[in-house]
Amino acid sequence: MSSPRSRQVILVLIASAVAAGSLLVPDAALAELALFRVEQRWHNSPKPAVTTPGGAGVDQGYIQPYTTKTTMGEYIYPPGVAIVEPGNPVGGAFTLPAEFVNITGTHTRTPLTGWPGYTTIVYTSYYNGPGKFGPNHGATGPTRIVFPTTMGNPYPTYNGTLMKWAGGNYGYGALVIPTTTFSGRYDLSRGGSITVTPGPNRFGGTMRLFYGPNAGFFQYIYYFSNVLYKVYGNYTCLDEGKFGCTPNTFVSTAGDITQIYAAYRYVLNERGTGTGKQTGSNTAKATTPTTEDGRWPTQYGNASYVVVVFRYLNNIHPWTTGYAKVHNPKGSPTVITPQAQGYDTSLGGADITVTHYDWNANWNPTLSTVTTTTVTTRQYLHGVGRIVSMVRPRLIHTYVVPLDPSEDPIYNMWNVARLWRLKVFFLPEPAGMLLLGVGLGCLVVLHGLRRRS
Repeated sequence: MSSPRSRQVILVLIASAVAAGSLLVPDAALAELALFRVEQRWHNSPKPAVTTPGGAGVDQGYIQPYTTKTTMGEYIYPPGVAIVEPGNPVGGAFTLPAEFVNITGTHTRTPLTGWPGYTTIVYTSYYNGPGKFGPNHGATGPTRIVFPTTMGNPYPTYNGTLMKWAGGNYGYGALVIPTTTFSGRYDLSRGGSITVTPGPNRFGGTMRLFYGPNAGFFQYIYYFSNVLYKVYGNYTCLDEGKFGCTPNTFVSTAGDITQIYAAYRYVLNERGTGTGKQTGSNTAKATTPTTEDGRWPTQYGNASYVVVVFRYLNNIHPWTTGYAKVHNPKGSPTVITPQAQGYDTSLGGADITVTHYDWNANWNPTLSTVTTTTVTTRQYLHGVGRIVSMVRPRLIHTYVVPLDPSEDPIYNMWNVARLWRLKVFFLPEPAGMLLLGVGLGCLVVLHGLRRRS
């Protein structure tokens, strides 16, 4: 009979085998474990401190799992464990586990630190799905992803300066072939395009962020002098018209249509006057009268608010080590063309310093000026081998669904171009070899344990 200690070891080995086998790189005869950390950057609305290339600003994340606090390499959190091909060569496939990014918190952006006339409070709760990367993903060659509309969507041209458009790419008219997403209701005015040139062997793949049940945001809008709005937002996972995608099932494809969140906007009134200048006594709870099914308030009578729905739809390309550029001449409030080049290289075990920048833009309502301050933090990585830098372009089209779409048309309200960057640093900490036939190895160990017990 085996001892309690040996039975515990057996259970751990079996659990490890199952967990490791579920993360193995496809089509590889052998696989290894490798430790890693990542850095994320988001190219979005302009900030004065960083506007090149393409006029886009940058939000830079800290290295995750969070890295060092001293030059001696005191790691605050242990690195993640990836499955890689033997030797982890440049161009080799790898899989990053789910939830190595797991962020919660609250962030407030006021008119002094964000957009004039808006206060936004974000409740952050998100984690990553598995990251599966390797050759033969995405575009097969230089590709332009676009919604072909009935009035044409030609490639954009410039009239001498980057930020002034001479025409094209506006996406006017209906979609030539309607999509199945929301039964094609939001196919109108799909301006913009994504240009991608894949990297060597079309290296890339899928990794998406998923949101927890408490994730969301709300926003006060007092930009318009005669009315006050309150917006509630929630996050959803939608892929090609289907809700309910999960981290283990979501796979990116070129031209994928997804939704990341929806928002509900309410018109608030100061109690009894309708002037819309106070919020303390108002809540976004329906009062009478409502529609017949009781779901929405009407815009008449004693209702304290009316509601419209905003759908934020994305058009994306999978992660790639190639070059990507996003255009949208209808971008708001400023036209930007985010762009970046990925790569896959080896540093051969170098010690590197990664500087994290916080760019803080502060709005002066009196002078109508923006002042930017910068705070830097040094992060240290030791013995870095392979670095894989990937980009994922995204077009966002936002549609407003009125209270009664049968009387008021759905319309396109907000369009922007975005780019997400992911840099994976593979580290030299000891990691064991893992066979695809991991069960055989476990059997050998189990046999030895049984003989010694």
